[in-house]
Amino acid sequence: MNNPAPVFYPERERKLIFRGREILTADLKDGKGYVSLSSLCEAFGLETHSQRKRLSRQQGYFSPYTAMILITTAGGPQPSLCLMATAVPLFLTGVELERVKSEEARQLLRAFLDEVHTVLAEHFGISERGELQFLRESIARMVAEQEAFEEAVSKKVEAELAEIRRAHEEKVQQIRDAFSNLRQQVTRLEAIPGPKARLTPEQLGQLRQLVSTLGTLLQENGVVKPYPGIYMDITRLTGVSRSEDIRQEDFQLVVDFLNGQIQALTKKGVQQSKR
Repeated sequence: MNNPAPVFYPERERKLIFRGREILTADLKDGKGYVSLSSLCEAFGLETHSQRKRLSRQQGYFSPYTAMILITTAGGPQPSLCLMATAVPLFLTGVELERVKSEEARQLLRAFLDEVHTVLAEHFGISERGELQFLRESIARMVAEQEAFEEAVSKKVEAELAEIRRAHEEKVQQIRDAFSNLRQQVTRLEAIPGPKARLTPEQLGQLRQLVSTLGTLLQENGVVKPYPGIYMDITRLTGVSRSEDIRQEDFQLVVDFLNGQIQALTKKGVQQSKR
């Protein structure tokens, strides 16, 4: 378990008055001046719990500049978390002014930040060049860290946006490629002929009649069993295996073929009869 922080007894307690607001302060025996965090927050409309959490997150830096000091309050002496006076400007500079709800408190805090070095120097008698230099260096360091942080965040956001744009463009290209492939497939499908319509019963009947006529003529000319040969000729002509599979688009071709055979045999028969 962590040992509790030691509580210091102040050598002197005072109140720092800034534009009518009271801030409790304490001087320790080592000559360092401290400011009560709770009274500082109360004076400028800050939420004490949130500021304590922020201070806790930054303990790596602020730890040497904080102390638990017995401060006299309305309820009697109470151990209070206090900030060394020289660290107060740096701590307050980290407050997000836009989160201060009261406009009056926001303006007051802004004014205090403008005058804090003078106010604290006058109250605690800070005059050593080293302490004043600490204030200037602390604020400069904080500003530099904030700028570096903002730059890092900006670069990270830009990198993430670039990755999102790249992924989006890649997805769009995939969709384009998919549609292009689909169009090619549709074009290929359109080029492939679909199933052809077969002959109607009426057309089949007409063909049978023509085959019968041709078969009779062939028998008269001495051909025995002519029908298998006739059907073989018309199936070869149309590229099917059965006469029932003949397509409508080939119907006229078959009719012309049969009529041609019939006319030739009829003409031949006429010539023979004249002899």
